[in-house]
Amino acid sequence: MSIPVPKVPSFPAAAHTLTSLGGLRAAGVRAGIKASGNPDLGLLVSERSIPVAGIFTQNHFAAAPVLLSKKHLAASGGLFRALVVNSGNANACTGAQGEADAHEMCARVAARLGCPIEQVLVCSTGVIGVKLPMDKVRGGIDAAFDALAHDVEAGRRFLAAIMTTDAFPKEASVGAGAGQVAGVCKGAGMIEPNMATMLAFVGTDFALESGQLREALPRIAAQSFNAVHVDTHTSTNDTLLLLATGQTPAPHDWEQHVTRVAHRLSWLIARDGEGATKVTTIEVTGAASDAAAQQIGKLVAASALVRTALYGNDPNWGRFTSQVGNSTAVKNARALTCVLQGIEVFRSGEPTAFDRAAASRAMAQEDVRLELKLADGAGRAVVLTSDLGYRYVQVNAEYTT
Repeated sequence: MSIPVPKVPSFPAAAHTLTSLGGLRAAGVRAGIKASGNPDLGLLVSERSIPVAGIFTQNHFAAAPVLLSKKHLAASGGLFRALVVNSGNANACTGAQGEADAHEMCARVAARLGCPIEQVLVCSTGVIGVKLPMDKVRGGIDAAFDALAHDVEAGRRFLAAIMTTDAFPKEASVGAGAGQVAGVCKGAGMIEPNMATMLAFVGTDFALESGQLREALPRIAAQSFNAVHVDTHTSTNDTLLLLATGQTPAPHDWEQHVTRVAHRLSWLIARDGEGATKVTTIEVTGAASDAAAQQIGKLVAASALVRTALYGNDPNWGRFTSQVGNSTAVKNARALTCVLQGIEVFRSGEPTAFDRAAASRAMAQEDVRLELKLADGAGRAVVLTSDLGYRYVQVNAEYTT
């Protein structure tokens, strides 16, 4: 059987990227870490210390760069001068040597900038359990410093250097009065909403303090990076950083603008999904609480039966409703109404009369919406999930071989 290869989607470039924010420079270079020869080391540098906040994986095997970046954020009080990222190697499950290598990456950058090492953060992504080729990493850091630039394309070169199995680059931006928000991320597999779910770097030129960023970031993540699902597997390296360069007064609704960028980046991750053909937005309403709604949405999003039905454009409402019934957060399952692409397919314990062929055609879109309406309370949540097809198995079965 030949496995169909989904067409790689193409999206318009964002109007701005991280280097569009005043005071930020970036570079992406080929250090030789990846056997493919693709870009694999990125550097993002601020001209001065600026506020930053971060959220990291909850995986108990958190990688060395995650542990060190968390330590640096605490020690600096949330101040940022630089971020160094390598791809092709996760530097996870690499013991004391991995911790020393992550420290050396930060120390090398700090020495070049003349800044405290605590203001340098580090991320890695790629294969788990392999020691970093530090000779190549050192050379890559030096080359990245030589290539630093502040134009839009420099931001995109940084993005290219952090990608692994991504089928396409992921960037987003919005304008907000005189200010702007821009972000990039990488992620296509090993994605489960347990914060974070990839590498994601979002910045704004709003004047904000570290405390404001720390307070807002969990709320932003709950509506975006913490609401995206691909394969029920939280990575060892997940990192979300939010920077504020401070050139523009922050509007009262600044958090909404950052959330818009974060949500778009999350949608792009679900759309990539290692063989995905669409993104399904699962909206749960009427749950006992927001937490209950999220638990229900995640359960449905993680179901292989649900996701294969989405892949096949199969309006098999039984898979959706039975998975809702598996949730301990549901009080009155028989009050459930299920609406697929605007078509009501289930209400009050039984299917409704609908045109299955028309519903299948409606599902053959890049954006699919599944509404699950309960009557337990006022809780609401939204979860993004990719569909599950043949290509996902092929990509991950051959990942290291």
